[in-house]
Amino acid sequence: MASRIARDIMTTEIIKVRTHTPVRELAKIMWEKKLRCLPVFDEDERLVGVVTEEDLVHQDARVHFPTFFHFLDSYIMLGSTKKYEEELKRAVGSKAEDLMEIKFPRVRPESDITEIASKMVEKDWEYVMVMDEEKLEGIITRNDIIRHLASEGESR
Repeated sequence: MASRIARDIMTTEIIKVRTHTPVRELAKIMWEKKLRCLPVFDEDERLVGVVTEEDLVHQDARVHFPTFFHFLDSYIMLGSTKKYEEELKRAVGSKAEDLMEIKFPRVRPESDITEIASKMVEKDWEYVMVMDEEKLEGIITRNDIIRHLASEGESR
């Protein structure tokens, strides 16, 4: 059986959203199109981030305030405020740039599907962006992997 590559199974019909796209519109697009993620582009058509279902769910999640304790007329914070700041930003975010992940999984169009599937399982990725240099060529989700496996079974 011939090895297949990302280009063979990626979804190429990409719905683009902008950094200023409102959260409500993101949710509507994802719901209507049954998408797990949306690539976010800046005004120069560069991919700058990805909004996922999980990012939208964070909108309704409760923000966990940092733990403080009082000692000698001072308040001392336990841990870092970084996580709190990220949660707060997502909870009150109103547009794509407030929610998007700027670090996202990416592969090349020539990447082997078996290796991609292994990485998706190993790293618990829901999707990968198929990039040729800095240009988005397509997206592979777990659903694309399943569709590929189903079609492989039919061709045997």
